[in-house]
Amino acid sequence: MSETIYFAYGSNLDPRQMALRCPDSRAKGAAVLKGWRFLINQRGYATIVEDPTAEVHGQVWLLTPEDEAALDEYESVDEGNYQKAVLKVHQDGGEVDSMVYIDHRLKPGKPQPDYLQGILHGAAHFELPMNYQEELARWAG
Repeated sequence: MSETIYFAYGSNLDPRQMALRCPDSRAKGAAVLKGWRFLINQRGYATIVEDPTAEVHGQVWLLTPEDEAALDEYESVDEGNYQKAVLKVHQDGGEVDSMVYIDHRLKPGKPQPDYLQGILHGAAHFELPMNYQEELARWAG
């Protein structure tokens, strides 16, 4: 049984939500995805878009196959809302191949009600950089 290394940047940053969605997942530390930018899209959910001048902060989780299947369902992979990709994130001075979920819709939008609060809670919980937490909070605007 192999585990999947997963980089969370949106609602799955929230450890309370991950405990419900993926009870066997384990947080493995903060990481940075360079060359990408965080975005709330027209559906009101988080995604990332390539941007060589930006970086996305998040949390690495280890997922069991059951947890990954549960997240695939939550993220509506089969319905095409998110696609899975493997990207290199920077953690502890090295690079780690991590699975990420990316929504192909890239038009900026407003977050769904109460959605951003979970992201902000996770960012604070995992002590992501304060300037990045402030950048996330601006999506509430």
